[in-house]
Amino acid sequence: MLTSTTLPVAAALAAAAVLSSAASAAVAAEPGFGGSTTATRTPPAVVSPVAAGAGVAVEVRQVGSTSSGGSFERSSTMVVPRACWYGRGPTGAVYFETWRPGGLVESGGWSPSADQYVDPTLHANFEAYASVEGNWFEATCRADAPVSYRTAYYAAHPGIYVEPGDPVPVVEVGVDPAVLAQAARDAMDLPVGTIAWNPSMAGSGATVVGVETWVWVQDAPTTVSVRAQVGGTWAQVDATLSGMEVSAPGADPVHCTDTGTPWSPDAAGTTCAIRFSRSSADQPIVEGQVLPTTTLTLTASWAASWTSSLDDTVTPMDTQPITTTAQIPVAELQTLVTQG
Repeated sequence: MLTSTTLPVAAALAAAAVLSSAASAAVAAEPGFGGSTTATRTPPAVVSPVAAGAGVAVEVRQVGSTSSGGSFERSSTMVVPRACWYGRGPTGAVYFETWRPGGLVESGGWSPSADQYVDPTLHANFEAYASVEGNWFEATCRADAPVSYRTAYYAAHPGIYVEPGDPVPVVEVGVDPAVLAQAARDAMDLPVGTIAWNPSMAGSGATVVGVETWVWVQDAPTTVSVRAQVGGTWAQVDATLSGMEVSAPGADPVHCTDTGTPWSPDAAGTTCAIRFSRSSADQPIVEGQVLPTTTLTLTASWAASWTSSLDDTVTPMDTQPITTTAQIPVAELQTLVTQG
């Protein structure tokens, strides 16, 4: 029998009770072990022209599998910082006076304070625009953009002079693949798993002191691939559940190599079990519960790496453990011994 999160417990957990070996208690995991299971359309590629705005729209698609053999997918859009872009620069006259022989740079009248942002290569034939109305549009990069990426972007995007009435250059925004990989990781939205355990007392869902308690997560996400894409450039993060730590007051913590084995009468054994040394009778009654419970904490670890359309090298990526909790009643059975 599978019961819900709110588990009524017998008035005194120390009272004798009959174990129902076929029963297990399930507690809905809080958001953190996962998120939505909504599946949406496959996203189109998005190219955002550069002229304004501090970010670029990125299309994200994720697919994954669960411990029960199911699958999930989700599509979304997010905004990430631009690494490089074309921006409006100085007029022809200002640029000429700055960079001409004997100009402000050579004479010491102007010192670039942001040379890491702007390509120091002089614009071709800039002298010809000294008296022409208009502005230079220049490649510009964030200070934290990788040097190799900035260098390549500058080389591929020389300065363009735009006179009044001329169209502003429309060029695909440059987004560092590492930024896309970070966006893919941040966009992970995993389905919610359900914490379950056995034994559980009929009617209360309580486990028992001194008995090996099987713990598992039903429909837990175990693998996921997330791709973030802008135009033809993408980065993909592939992650796999690498283990789960289970802990609770009154029990030694255990490390499980997976999300546990669902209990069944013919199950040979489990990959995840915890043993309680004391009951939860002295614990406070938490909101949503009827009688005292112990907090069961599950912390899932993930191993992740990423690749991109520009480099197929598999690069390890740090991930944050995902923790969720459930309230579990723990009973202590009393055995009455009589002499005849």
